[in-house]
Amino acid sequence: MGIEVRPTEPDELRAASAATSISLLHSPMDDELWEKRKDGWMAFPSFSAWDGDRCVGHAGHFVVETVVPGGARLGTGAVTRVGVVPTHRRRGAASGLMKALVDDCVSRKLPLMSLRASEAVIYQRFGFGMAGDMLRVTVDSARARPVGGTDGATDGTVELVEPDEVVETVSSVYAKALGRRVGQITRPDFFWDRIYENAIKAKHGAFVAAHRRPDGVIDGFANYAIKWGSFDDDPTTGGLGSVFDLVAESDEVELALWRYLMDIDLIRSWSANCRPIDDPLREAVWDRRAYRVDAVIDEQWVRLVDVNAALTARSYNPVDVAITVGVTDPMVPANDGVWRIDRSGASRLESTADAELSVDIATVGAAYLGGVSWTSLAAAGQVVLTDPADDAAARADLLFRTDPAPYCGTFF
Repeated sequence: MGIEVRPTEPDELRAASAATSISLLHSPMDDELWEKRKDGWMAFPSFSAWDGDRCVGHAGHFVVETVVPGGARLGTGAVTRVGVVPTHRRRGAASGLMKALVDDCVSRKLPLMSLRASEAVIYQRFGFGMAGDMLRVTVDSARARPVGGTDGATDGTVELVEPDEVVETVSSVYAKALGRRVGQITRPDFFWDRIYENAIKAKHGAFVAAHRRPDGVIDGFANYAIKWGSFDDDPTTGGLGSVFDLVAESDEVELALWRYLMDIDLIRSWSANCRPIDDPLREAVWDRRAYRVDAVIDEQWVRLVDVNAALTARSYNPVDVAITVGVTDPMVPANDGVWRIDRSGASRLESTADAELSVDIATVGAAYLGGVSWTSLAAAGQVVLTDPADDAAARADLLFRTDPAPYCGTFF
């Protein structure tokens, strides 16, 4: 009997969650944790793989919006909780689950899909391109001070948010700050309780600090936790801080929040697992070596589900060049075609003439947000140039490139 992939019924969700946990190296949830998490499992489209009456795999996606160049927000299937149990690998379950998700996004008319990959070699074959990196960093508080770039926020104040005011505060600021960077997504309502659980419950040293303008409006926040280092092993370690989420309406306010964090007594260093690749803090610290990049990590993988809708929705840089791009998509044949792109936008061509640049669906997804260059993709052999001597890839970079760099900042 083969593996069957189908939409997950409500009474099958716990079995699907157990399969997901096992595949991602965790134990299945106990009764207490399931009661706590089950509403989140019911809040998104879900597909599962079955071998008889046993669930052996799962994949789902939250329906959100992604900010694309020019400020438009496109419907997106934010892929999450994907896994196949070890006993059923390489039997077509993962391919069936991903095909079901892509088909579901097509039926919902969502132009994009996005995900965070547990492994970087899995999702390109399903049409996802790596569209933006993030940094994992550690910052030495003493050497970082004073943090510069805060002149526009010197009249503001920073205050700790009461636990029962956390969700209202952070969701309001996030809504106003959404759109500062390409790649940001809207957050479903149930995200807030999950992301800020420790600050809401005032446990594990977690806090939310908010920046308030002189007129009383809160325009930024930092969600962080603090703790003592290993005092027995090294009495000089002092306190350690972790930044989970830092969102502001401007660079000045963002840096003012970092200045507050660096000034907290007893904290020797701060770690942050998710910072933009062009983090302004790196240029604002007093001693450049106070800001240490521990890792560069692929943050967002993007798939264009409707190429025409995606290419025509984003804007392009005001440069006097044009290119033609041909796309092929084995999973969604309607995406096969050629587009002409210039400063005024993208338009699908009726002609089947050769395009200057020919790519598969994963490659156009990598370039879509403007953070990965066509030139580097061409150098890596992922772009076919009709005329290798032509400057088509360089012209594409002039049109597509975005600044600041793409950054999502939300893990899902």
